Amino acid sequence: MQKGFVVAVKAVIVKENRVLVLQRSKEEMEQSYLNKYQKWDLPGGGVHFHEKSEDGLYREIWEETGLQVEIKNPISLFDVIKNQVHLCIFTYAAVWKSGEVCLSHEHEAFDWFTLEEVEESSMPHWLKRDILRAFVQINETKTNDT
Repeated sequence: MQKGFVVAVKAVIVKENRVLVLQRSKEEMEQSYLNKYQKWDLPGGGVHFHEKSEDGLYREIWEETGLQVEIKNPISLFDVIKNQVHLCIFTYAAVWKSGEVCLSHEHEAFDWFTLEEVEESSMPHWLKRDILRAFVQINETKTNDT
């Protein structure tokens, strides 16, 4: 089995007090390093060698959704070693700037959820936590800007 180190980035994209959540395709779930059964996802993916994390995140968001965003600060780090792979996932808050969602083959559906809808959903704890952190960060930024 091949050993490796993977850096990935994700974004909680907020648009008018709603957050973009994607549903992974069956093919994408089968190829997953960690969770072959979790359908919920955030836009993002692997960072290329010699690519800064934010540059990789802009690229991945564009490839997976066709959206233009403004990336804010990181909100979480997931660090795990499993199946001979060391995986670090950095999740950032982001604000939608323009575009309509146009999904890649990696996802089969999407929706824009309110914070209340997220809390009432069957999304995993880590996803709910990161969404809440993004809302807090973005709302703090708005408060400090006024």
